[in-house]
Amino acid sequence: MAGEPKRLEHPKSVYVIGFIFKIITLSVLIAVVYQITFSPHGPAVLVPIKEKIEESQRSAILEEVRKQEEYEKHRHFHHVVEYPQLPENMRPVCYICHSDYPHAKNKKVRAMLNMHTQFFVCETCHIEERKDREVVYRWYNPYDETPAGPFFGTSYEPETGNLVEVEDQFSKIAPYFRAGETYESAIQIQDAPLAQDYVRVRDKLTPEQRDNVKKKFHVNIKAKGHECKICHTRNGILDFKKLGFTANRTIDLEQLNIKGMVTKYEQFYIPNLFSE
Repeated sequence: MAGEPKRLEHPKSVYVIGFIFKIITLSVLIAVVYQITFSPHGPAVLVPIKEKIEESQRSAILEEVRKQEEYEKHRHFHHVVEYPQLPENMRPVCYICHSDYPHAKNKKVRAMLNMHTQFFVCETCHIEERKDREVVYRWYNPYDETPAGPFFGTSYEPETGNLVEVEDQFSKIAPYFRAGETYESAIQIQDAPLAQDYVRVRDKLTPEQRDNVKKKFHVNIKAKGHECKICHTRNGILDFKKLGFTANRTIDLEQLNIKGMVTKYEQFYIPNLFSE
C-alpha cells in the first residue's frame, strides 16, 4: 500500500552467519547433553539406566558363544591372525553350526588344520568327489565373481621371506562343478532360502529333524577332509601354478615337510625356551 515503508532485504552474508551460529549452538547443546547424560567426565545421569537395559537384553547363549570362541583362540599353539569377517548373510552355511575354528577334536593337528581356513573355504577340503561330475578349484570372492588377485599366500616378500600382504582380504580357493565352459560354485551361503528358513525354525525342531535338514546342507560334503598329500604333492588336486602361486612358493607347498611330521610322529617335543 502507498505510504507504507518499503521492506529492506538483508544481505546474504547475514543468513550465512545466522546458519553458522545455529550450527555452533546446536553442537554446544549436544555436547552439554552428552556431558550430563553419558560422558564419563560428567555426572552421567543416564548411564545406570543404559546399563540396566543392556543387562536385561543380554543373552546367556551369546555370552557362552563368545567365551567358547576366546577359549578356542587361546588353546591353539599358533598365534591367531585377525582378519576381516564377512557379514553373516554372505558367509557359507558351515558357520551356522561351526565356528571360525571348526577343527577341535584332534589336538595334534587342530591348529594346523584351522590355519588352512585363511587360504581356502571348508568345501575345498571336504567336497564329496563323484565320477559323474568334474570338480575344479578356482579363487572365490563373495564380492567379486572374477577376482584377479594378487591373492594372499601365493608369494613371498624377497627381503623378509614373509607372505606378501595383499589388498584382497576375502578371496580363497574354492571348488566349482564344471560343465563344459560353465562353473557352478559348490558353496552354499547363509543368504540362501533354505539356510534362512533353517535359522528361523531350528529352535522349534527336534534333534532328528535338525539332522534331516542338515543333510541338505551336506549333500556335497564329506565328513573327513583330504589327507595332506592330496594337496601337498606334485600333480595334486590343486594346480598351484594355475592358481597364481610363484615357483618358490609352489615348491615349498608341494614339498611341505609338515605332512611327514604329522604322519610319522606320535609325539612332539618342544624345548623349554623360557627357562632361566
